[in-house]
Amino acid sequence: MSRVQKNEKENDQAGELRSRMERQKAKSSLPKRSKVHQNKKKKSKVKIKFPMIQLLALFFILLPIGFYSLYTYLQHRPVQDTKSDQVVIDENKGDEDKETIPTTATAADLKEKKEKASAKAEAEKEKKEKEEAEAKAKAKAEEEEKRKAVKEEQAKKKAEEKAKAQQVAEEKAKAQQVAEEKAKAQQIADEKAKALQIADEKAKREAAEKKVTAERVQDAKPNKDDYKVLLHTVQGEETLFRISMNYYKSQEGIALIREWNGLNGNEISKGQVLKIPIKK
Repeated sequence: MSRVQKNEKENDQAGELRSRMERQKAKSSLPKRSKVHQNKKKKSKVKIKFPMIQLLALFFILLPIGFYSLYTYLQHRPVQDTKSDQVVIDENKGDEDKETIPTTATAADLKEKKEKASAKAEAEKEKKEKEEAEAKAKAKAEEEEKRKAVKEEQAKKKAEEKAKAQQVAEEKAKAQQVAEEKAKAQQIADEKAKALQIADEKAKREAAEKKVTAERVQDAKPNKDDYKVLLHTVQGEETLFRISMNYYKSQEGIALIREWNGLNGNEISKGQVLKIPIKK
């Protein structure tokens, strides 16, 4: 066995010993299984995240370059001249008058066609917008007219209800006035009837009183055969009271003098001759 081979064998043995020692150390200082799994997950996440970020960065870098290249290509693309024959047909003439006119389509023609198409599309768009605006205006006018009709109908209904309520109030007021007038007339009639009844009762009472007074006077009227009559001529400043005091010594004779002479009051005149009744 050569020396080199010996050295290699020794090195292999030393390496094997070192590896065994390292494995033992690793076994003694091994972490928990849960930590190992967590570390694996973190490593896998890191491995996944970084390639995605690189791809996205590369995509955002290449995107504007690609757009710029495409724009440059389209701008500098050569215009192809195409020759075509346009057939002009006069509708007023027959098939015999058809004529084929050769024309050359240039970029200006294409641009003009494009502008015409754009103008036509714009005109159609404006026409459509105008029709839509007219339809909206018409719908708005119809809605306004409908709203106005509803408003007028409501106002008419409200006016009718107001007129009806006013009529009912007037009829009620009129009926109340008629009832008040009737009650007032009835009250006046009752008052008149009561007044007539009171007057009738008063007249009856006065008649009864007069009758009683007449009967009393008749009963109290003296018999002329029991009296003798003296004639007295009234002197100046004489009164019935003085004459009564002279003949009867009291004023009770005034009634007898008045009765016998038919006097209604106490008025007498100078030179008047009075009958003076004196009891026998």
